Amino acid sequence: MVVLQIQQFNGFVSSVSRARSNRGRGRAAKTVCVQTQAAPSRTQKIMENISVGGEAGGAGGAYSYNALKRLDNIWSNICTQPKGPQETQKIVSRVSGFSQDYATENNLIGTFDIVVCGGTLGIFLATALCAKGLRVAVVERNAIKGRDQEWNISRKEMKELTQVGVLTEDEIEEVIAAKFNPNRCGFENLGDIWVQDILNLGVSPAKLVETVKRRFTSLGGVILEDCSLSSIVIYDDLAVMQLSKGDILSSRLVIDAMGNFSPILKQIKRGRKPDGMCLVVGSCAHGFKENSSSDVIYSSSSVTKVADSNVQLFWEVKKSGVFPILTLYYNDKEVVFKAAYCCLKAFPAGSGPLDRTTYMFTYTEPQSTSPSLEDLLEEYWKLMPKYQGVSLDELEILRVVYGIFPTYRNSPLPAAFDRVLQFGDASGIQSPVSFGGFGSLTRHLGRLSNGIYEAIDGDLLDSDSLSKLNPYMPNLSASWLFQRAMSAKQQLDVSPSFTNELLHVNFSCMQV
Repeated sequence: MVVLQIQQFNGFVSSVSRARSNRGRGRAAKTVCVQTQAAPSRTQKIMENISVGGEAGGAGGAYSYNALKRLDNIWSNICTQPKGPQETQKIVSRVSGFSQDYATENNLIGTFDIVVCGGTLGIFLATALCAKGLRVAVVERNAIKGRDQEWNISRKEMKELTQVGVLTEDEIEEVIAAKFNPNRCGFENLGDIWVQDILNLGVSPAKLVETVKRRFTSLGGVILEDCSLSSIVIYDDLAVMQLSKGDILSSRLVIDAMGNFSPILKQIKRGRKPDGMCLVVGSCAHGFKENSSSDVIYSSSSVTKVADSNVQLFWEVKKSGVFPILTLYYNDKEVVFKAAYCCLKAFPAGSGPLDRTTYMFTYTEPQSTSPSLEDLLEEYWKLMPKYQGVSLDELEILRVVYGIFPTYRNSPLPAAFDRVLQFGDASGIQSPVSFGGFGSLTRHLGRLSNGIYEAIDGDLLDSDSLSKLNPYMPNLSASWLFQRAMSAKQQLDVSPSFTNELLHVNFSCMQV
């Protein structure tokens, strides 16, 4: 008797033909195994048909399908990770005494007031500090450059860069690729709310970062690219850093601007599983017909299922590409909210009059049933054409974007070590709702650069003093309650339209 068994594993289909011997006849069993690769997903087909040159570091800087699978693997490991502290690599250690009492001279290439680790967004803070006369170096594991995908921001937030000496007014105009108004907020046929001057500028990260780099070096700043941080030893007088290539730096203060996945942050949190996660997928495409406005947040449906998880789908559509920043300033009021939804946004893109960037994102808990980024992209290709009123066949996909953003209930993060300060996403100042990025950074740049300068000037570099620079913020604590209240429940005990109704009421009240 011949038995045919079909098994699927690791993305392959295995066909096993097994001849089983009759009892008592002693015939040897034969097994034939043939492997054929499973059909590629629509996402894989689209992404492998796109040139992915010009990838950059930082969230959203990678565009290839292989990079997507690597990130999905990281996300899968987070989902299956047990709760509680985990064993992590020890990056920072404390030694009593002064650095001169130890052998730190070998391979020492410089001593600075401040070393910023992480350059894609850290270069902005580094330039602001350099403009105050401090000796500053930036360490970046890749090259410091902005990605092709644009960043969206308001003019008010861009002006923060002039106030701290990072850019001039003329330089701001040079890096703006697109201007558009108004922007829409809408929630599943409950009515649209139109807002002015919110995320209505598209800024070229490539031009912006390059301009700031030139400004930084002209002020005497030092850039160390293609090398990463290996370890930090904290002495009573200095922090001594070992870099991946063997070089050593010493500094009065180290600023960790390495983002959500900083190894220092992982050590501080002892590898604990994030309390929540924001998953972002989207694309920039050519061929849209209507391209004069954007969606800050738009819902086209109630709670639905993606893979094995209930999600609330929203859109964000942009003239240019930036991962959405969910801290919105509306009539000078800060509105922060986080949900276990998929949200969608759309913005016109500065790369061309028919180019547009759309995002779909969801907030979820890291659990085994959570959708993967590829799951979300498969849903995205189904829903985006209807949302934008265009066939996918009419569009030329220029790039596919994606990212994951961990969120934690307890934010911001107080300084855990003397002479080490978390900045940006690594600090949790933007978490758990406005999960990071360029726009969030600008809002804190003036306050933080002034505070850091005072800490250096007064030699107030112990952990207690540095913790005052990332203070408790009631709005972040409240936003965690919003996140829980507006998460799509896996066991639906409320109306599937509840989240849309709640958001529509909130936005309507703010409009009054």
